[in-house]
Amino acid sequence: MKQFLSAGLSLLRGVTGDDAYDKYLAHHKLNHPDQEPVSPSEFFKAQLDQKFNCVSGCC
Repeated sequence: MKQFLSAGLSLLRGVTGDDAYDKYLAHHKLNHPDQEPVSPSEFFKAQLDQKFNCVSGCC
C-alpha cells in the first residue's frame, strides 16, 4: 500500500509540475557540474516569467 501511495504521489507531482525543480537539479548536476544551480525561488520565477511573457502563443 505504501508503494502504491508513493507512486501515486510521484505521478501527481509530475502532472502538476511540482517535480520541475527536482528535474532541473538532476539535469544541472549531469550537464553543468561546474556551475551553481539557481535557487528554487529563482527557478520558479523564471518559469512564471516564461509562461506569462509568451501568452500570445508564439512559443
